Amino acid sequence: MATNMEVSVAYPASRFEADNQLTSREVQEKYQHAADILNGIMPLVVEKVATGISVSDLCQYCDDLIEAHTRNMYKNAERGIAVPTCITLNNYVQYFSPLYDQDVTLKPGDVVKIETGVHIDGYIATAAHTTIVSINPSEPTTGKAADVVAATYFAYEAALRMLRPGVRASEITRVITEVAAYFRCQPVEGTYSSPMKRFVLRAGKDLENRFLDELLVQDLDKYDFEIEANQVYQLNICLTTGDGTVKNTDFKPFIYQRDVNKSYQLKMKSARQAYTEINAHHTVFPFATRHLSNNTVRLGLASLVQHELITPHPVMKTRLPSDLVAQYKGTVLVMPEGPVRQTKNLPLPFVHSQYCIPQGTTAATVLSTPDVKELRTPAKPLPPVEVVFGERRAEKEDVEMEMDD
Repeated sequence: MATNMEVSVAYPASRFEADNQLTSREVQEKYQHAADILNGIMPLVVEKVATGISVSDLCQYCDDLIEAHTRNMYKNAERGIAVPTCITLNNYVQYFSPLYDQDVTLKPGDVVKIETGVHIDGYIATAAHTTIVSINPSEPTTGKAADVVAATYFAYEAALRMLRPGVRASEITRVITEVAAYFRCQPVEGTYSSPMKRFVLRAGKDLENRFLDELLVQDLDKYDFEIEANQVYQLNICLTTGDGTVKNTDFKPFIYQRDVNKSYQLKMKSARQAYTEINAHHTVFPFATRHLSNNTVRLGLASLVQHELITPHPVMKTRLPSDLVAQYKGTVLVMPEGPVRQTKNLPLPFVHSQYCIPQGTTAATVLSTPDVKELRTPAKPLPPVEVVFGERRAEKEDVEMEMDD
């Protein structure tokens, strides 16, 4: 298994460059194996979405499926969860992955965003899908929930078709904003797509879902750049029926990520335990607090954040509780000839929006272009694995927290 020390220190630039050559068949295969797992398990998680179901159980079920399917692949390489499963509801925006004592259960009409990620030897596939807890399966969902799901789906498909070499980021952002407007929606501030590299989820300039309210001329190159060939993108579209602004929630973060470039001599025993556990099991990828072994270890997270050893990913929400947020996300190879779809979109939930994209508009023209091709279709479904939905973990016994002398 690759350790985070190996990844962060003993990883020369020449090897990093070679490991990210999309012309390599081996590199493409590892990306596609990660995508195959996501494509196989996401429908299983969506199937479980129903009134009364625990969000914690859904998150754990998806993570367990990832672990089970990656366990026997590339046994000499690191592999497993690249993004802990998050099940984020209604007007909340990403990163909701609660412990059991903060759990919520699904209610009729909930807009449910399922986001997760897999890696094989550091090669990452991420995806997100939005579904709705159906009130009456024989009738389509209408109103704001239908509007935001349709808008986000079509914005994703438009952005995907435009994600090709030579296209400017601002052109893609403009089309996302245009599609949102037709459905009376707005892109969510602070959400973006990003290029990925081996072991790196955010490996270049972000492709923003909305234009910044105040963009300085000197920052233009950071936000308006040309898409380049031989890149891997996680294309992440988040739209809302609200005005697009977000604010903090009362939840402590559920998702954190190790900063391998930082070090500190920790004094508190719980912080040292947390640090040891994170380095042993999660290295460079984000992890959920529910992945940690017990509450004493979780108590150590505050010290790790204070000393910048880990970075929190807070749960945000839109301004009004009545707002709704939808998210579609997938992994795309940007080849010289154009984008190649790796993770597949699932069928839309049964929705009927009163709005549509007018013919003759830029968005309609983009969406009328041919569908983006897939790298390949798996020859066979994923093998069965022994994963029990709703199986809850007994925490390891807490040890007494103490300070060193």
